[in-house]
Amino acid sequence: MYRNLFRFAVMTVTILAANLITSTLNNYLITFRHHVRPVTFTIIGMIVTVLIFYPLFVKLEEWVENISTDILKRGRSMTGKYLGLIFSFFVCLIVLAWFYAKMWYRIDLLKILIRGDLGRYV
Repeated sequence: MYRNLFRFAVMTVTILAANLITSTLNNYLITFRHHVRPVTFTIIGMIVTVLIFYPLFVKLEEWVENISTDILKRGRSMTGKYLGLIFSFFVCLIVLAWFYAKMWYRIDLLKILIRGDLGRYV
């Protein structure tokens, strides 16, 4: 049971972190679209996307999985097997949610939580 829960937590954190990084890079690339003609930018963008994302995906999966595994294991050693896993998983989700909210809506989720204004945003 623990092994399946652990795999789920690691995979979830890995997927969300990889998507966050690639979305951020993709958004950065899009900022240059007005400097070049549409078809030229499309071709250049596709080439640059592959040149950046291929090695990134090859290494990113390994890096994020190692980092998330390490974080989840540390949580386990601090508060116990199941409780540590669940606590570490939720901390990772909160950190990722902060980055996603910042990227998508330009809001600071931590300030919203501290002020108690979460109800206005949910």
